Amino acid sequence: MKQLKGSGFFRVLFKMNVLPIILLTIVITTFSAMRFAASMRIETKNGLVDLSHTVVTLYDKLYEGDYHTEVKDGGILLWKGDHLLNGDFEIPDSIKERTGIDITIFCRNTRVSTTIRKGNGERVTGTIANETVVDDVLYGGHAQFYSSTMVEGVRYFSYYEPLFDAKGVCIGMIFVGKPSAEVEGLLRSSLSPIILFGLLTMLIACFVTIRFSGRLVNAIRKMELFLVGIERGELHEEFDQEVLERKDELGEMSRYLIKMQQSLQKLVEQDLLTGLYNRRSGEKILKHVCEDYAKHGTPFCVAIGDVDHFKNVNDTYGHECGDVALTELSARMKEHMRGHGFVARWGGEEMLLVYNGIHLDRAASFMQELLEAIRSKPIVYGDVELNITMTFGLAEGNGGKIEHIVRDADEKLYRGKNSGRNQIVV
Repeated sequence: MKQLKGSGFFRVLFKMNVLPIILLTIVITTFSAMRFAASMRIETKNGLVDLSHTVVTLYDKLYEGDYHTEVKDGGILLWKGDHLLNGDFEIPDSIKERTGIDITIFCRNTRVSTTIRKGNGERVTGTIANETVVDDVLYGGHAQFYSSTMVEGVRYFSYYEPLFDAKGVCIGMIFVGKPSAEVEGLLRSSLSPIILFGLLTMLIACFVTIRFSGRLVNAIRKMELFLVGIERGELHEEFDQEVLERKDELGEMSRYLIKMQQSLQKLVEQDLLTGLYNRRSGEKILKHVCEDYAKHGTPFCVAIGDVDHFKNVNDTYGHECGDVALTELSARMKEHMRGHGFVARWGGEEMLLVYNGIHLDRAASFMQELLEAIRSKPIVYGDVELNITMTFGLAEGNGGKIEHIVRDADEKLYRGKNSGRNQIVV
């Protein structure tokens, strides 16, 4: 290459091969970084929204009654039923310890319970919410996500949800937030490998362009198409095997993209607690099963299962025990469904089981084996042995709409719940 330096041939070769590769690498890296950054911000927002709903649900389950206020000794107190929320830090601190997310309870526009602290360690209770937040959420009565709100000099990604009394009047708010610096730091550390691999690819492409420019451009093009597919949500797209088997940096980067694809699959498709498919993935796979039935007549059955008296487990032994029970039951069901179909967490303690290529009588036989396996082996939590049972409703796919098939199984489940539990209703 040194011999060609300064020659017209080298300049033409650079313009025709090296320059496009450099530009393409920059475009791919920038495109990936922008899409990844946008996806991470969306996931952060969705995580805050989900956590906010979880906090509201948790308060509803723990403390019966409506939110209401009381003026006392010149101050305003916020109650949930008979429980005073002013100065109650137990639930916010517990959530902060597990998730790293800050929680604040507002009585009107004033913080009465929070995990946020000043520089000296004191909690910022008694301080006032941002005027924009007060107008949007407290007075407007609508939940709102903010990508930049300042709390005690710290910028937050935050989500505010209004709290209403029995008359439907907004009397407070719940705040969940994560410091922007943490999100941006995680984003930078996540993007560094992509940027690094992009730069390495560009340098290597420039060095070997004369001999391998055609293959190199082709490999980069396949990587670009793979990334575009991921950006479009095609998380099961297979990568070109020839590129994966390369022994150079492009092959390494391709394998990294496969790992990234697998990580995104877990993030998007799996339930974090149980490792099962989440509801969105379950609906998507069930749709494919129904399409296969319509095209080829492949039989399938759908079952909805629910853990019996699961609320008693949580109330008696705590939510951590309930999580252990759900995780163990999920592992048993996942093992049971191997080779028969799939299982997804449908919501809470409800599970969706889909038997593919199996008629109703055989699916019922398999389900009876599963029910016996659940009954026969207690779940151990510390010194406690839990004899868990489940109730299932089983329906056969008939080419109808997915929601109708699921509703059929769900109705059978509730029939089983109302007639003694611990059974399969077919």
